[in-house]
Amino acid sequence: MKPTSRSLIKYRGQECLNCGTPLENIDKYCHQCGQLNTTKRLALKDFFQEFFSNVFSYDSRLWRTIKHLLFKPGHVTKEYCAGKRISYANPFRFFLSVTIVFFLLVQLLLLASSYVDKDQSNQDPLKYTVKQEDQNPFNIEIDSNVVNKQDLINKIKKSRDSLSSSRNMIENFAIDQSIKALEKDSTKIKLNKEYTTQSKLDSINYFSGFFKQMDDYSHYSKKHPEASAISALTALEHRTDAFNIKRYNNSRKFENISDSPLEILGVIIPKIPIFLFFFAPFISLFFWLIYARGPWNYMEHMVFNFHLLTFVFLCLYLVLLETLIFNTSIVSSILFLLIGPFYLYKSLRKFYGQSRIKTIVKFVLINFAFFFLLSIASSLFLIFSIFASVDL
Repeated sequence: MKPTSRSLIKYRGQECLNCGTPLENIDKYCHQCGQLNTTKRLALKDFFQEFFSNVFSYDSRLWRTIKHLLFKPGHVTKEYCAGKRISYANPFRFFLSVTIVFFLLVQLLLLASSYVDKDQSNQDPLKYTVKQEDQNPFNIEIDSNVVNKQDLINKIKKSRDSLSSSRNMIENFAIDQSIKALEKDSTKIKLNKEYTTQSKLDSINYFSGFFKQMDDYSHYSKKHPEASAISALTALEHRTDAFNIKRYNNSRKFENISDSPLEILGVIIPKIPIFLFFFAPFISLFFWLIYARGPWNYMEHMVFNFHLLTFVFLCLYLVLLETLIFNTSIVSSILFLLIGPFYLYKSLRKFYGQSRIKTIVKFVLINFAFFFLLSIASSLFLIFSIFASVDL
């Protein structure tokens, strides 16, 4: 890009105007503080020139990083670790930016989908509201829709099949889960539940009291879904303090999460970028162990893994794009499943430079370790995410 007028040699001074460090005419920037060496007064033209110069400079690094990550496996990592860092985006910051933007887009799509569903609820035959009146004098709960349950399932299936092309995979998954729930025996018989008194809760240990209290609140909120927290606590003869009100509201929130896959997605999705950011160091430790005899240090393995995860999310953008345009993600998902293993193998060969036999053996070990560690970490993450949404 053409240099800005303020950086021309005729405007350079003999000392830095910021820190006073002596400079020469060949010094474009101060070697002490990094400020541009210029004595030219600010002008509107200079401001816009520098602004667009910085924007295009960043964009060139950004697009170079994306292009090489997608089409040159292992190249960006090798160049970056060799010291050519000004040419590429910072791997850690770039990974966070890519993942956060991706999950923001997913959440916006889910939000937009929910608004569309609300607007079409009167015309959509897949929307059913079942309301049961409590008319049982012996307080025995029996699902009043058992008799017509199969008719309802058949109607939902027929409507689902006729509208499947206009729905995305998340909505179809939620509908399938609802059908599975209906197909189970929905007859429930429960005798009158004896709720735990406040005095008993105060006399037992914290965790036992927590689970008893959450079970009571969950049961009561199911029987009285329109009851407010204060009215429910009053009926249960529990203290109506901020602590109990929060627990009652959280119990209802937990029920919504456990009953709805979309609610679970809403809880988990915002935390995934941070989860992967902290998962990468663990898998990098395994890389460090299996490549212990090589010249690579731990941080270089971690740069490799952040670039690998960034490639995954760049591919997921293509999956998201296909979903938006065609309401399906079959083609891009198949391509990703086919290309992903090949990309990993080529990245290992390019960056670590070992023979094909060694690379294949380590490729198998890495895949095994990755899925093993990911299954453990994701299970813990799922449990933590759900329970974190319900404050203990």
